[in-house]
Amino acid sequence: MEMMMKRKDGFDQPYEDSVKKENLKVNENEPIENMDKEEEIAANSWEKRIAFVLCNHEKGLIFNALEECLKSNSIDMTKKCLSIATWLIYMLYNLPDTGVREAARKALLDQFIYILQSSKNLEEKILSTVALRSFISDPGALVELGSYAKGLYKTLKKLKRSSVVVTDIMKTLMNLPSVNAADMWSCSEGFELDTSMNGEVLSLVNIKGRLISSHSDGTIKVWDSGKKALRLIQEVRDHAKAVTCLYVSPSSDKIYSGSLDKTIRVWVIKQEGIHCIQVHDVKETVCGLVADADFAYFFSQSAGVKVYGWSGVIKNLNIKQTVKSLALNGNKLYCGCSGFNIQEVDLRKNTSTTFYAGARKLLGKQSIHSLYIQDNLLFVGGTSIDGIAGKVFSLSNRGVIGSLSTGFDIQLLAVNNDFIFGATKSGSIEVWLKERLTKVASIKNSKITSMASDVDGEMLFAGSSDGRIQTWGLD
Repeated sequence: MEMMMKRKDGFDQPYEDSVKKENLKVNENEPIENMDKEEEIAANSWEKRIAFVLCNHEKGLIFNALEECLKSNSIDMTKKCLSIATWLIYMLYNLPDTGVREAARKALLDQFIYILQSSKNLEEKILSTVALRSFISDPGALVELGSYAKGLYKTLKKLKRSSVVVTDIMKTLMNLPSVNAADMWSCSEGFELDTSMNGEVLSLVNIKGRLISSHSDGTIKVWDSGKKALRLIQEVRDHAKAVTCLYVSPSSDKIYSGSLDKTIRVWVIKQEGIHCIQVHDVKETVCGLVADADFAYFFSQSAGVKVYGWSGVIKNLNIKQTVKSLALNGNKLYCGCSGFNIQEVDLRKNTSTTFYAGARKLLGKQSIHSLYIQDNLLFVGGTSIDGIAGKVFSLSNRGVIGSLSTGFDIQLLAVNNDFIFGATKSGSIEVWLKERLTKVASIKNSKITSMASDVDGEMLFAGSSDGRIQTWGLD
């Protein structure tokens, strides 16, 4: 039984890998990994039958017995029962519901929460976390978890690096309707770096533990951001004028830089830094760009978007508005424009359609200042109209998922797995929960000219017009 539980501790390969790192291994004498396909299928079938019988005997009586065992003063007894209870809960939520889940929840949920919050043993904490991940698919359990959410979230943050199942639970807790997400949000101000000798910080991108910044004097800097602090590892000044934009290729092996010197440079990303492999004279200043293996798409100070083939051919896309921002998703190019609309360009057909046309005020200029694509969603930031400065769209059906509420214009967007960050014209960074689009915080800063976040949601970076780079740890 204990052997089966350890196989199912993570119930998927990524978690099994993390379990191995914590020495939660199957006995080496047990040839689990050497099973052929038929043996594995037979073992899984047998395991399900055993679990079904145990869970449904006397309408879940075993869960009450395990509850008493988990309260035992015997450390050895408690540990063995925790292993069995974790395995049974996992199996219970992967078997057809026969009505015993409520009995299991009433008997064991509080025990798992108590062990997670009080135990000093990492293995016990991880086992409790695995069980809680099974429970989060149960609406009844979610109601009860809501009352523990704040304390659990704090405990789970400390485990985030030890177990990959933690992220799912944290995200569920943060998005519970009964939970005030603002109470669970926290960030700590980190290092502030003075790069004013290089002018404004015009662009920031974060990739593979590296933060890359571009500056108004033509400098590009590469920083090691792996330990929640920035350490300069490379500085290059190949551009003759301001480097206005940086773009990382979808394959994450190249970075493209656009400049007021009318060139686009292509760089390969290596552990020790970046190395320029191509220089392209595009005849116009580059204010923003995206790129793929065949073309660079950029906008200048004039209307429309230019398409530059890496062979040297330049053509214009048929867009009459002034473009303020770009985002690329496969063969679709999205252009945020003045006039508060978004144009969608089908790059295969070379056709353009209006993806979104917002309401316009009679006075003042309205623009889409920033676009960001993640998880098949298009995040949009721009002029605030009636207290709404941003929207989130589904790319599959063009439907509006929701809005980003703020009275300030959103100039820049950054998105990670959990949060949306909007740098506003007032100098603040507004923070929304990604799933619920609920505003959870506002971070004050100076005039922000660039912003980036790591995907895992541990760091936020902002560059300013006075040449400073500010970091925050997202606790």
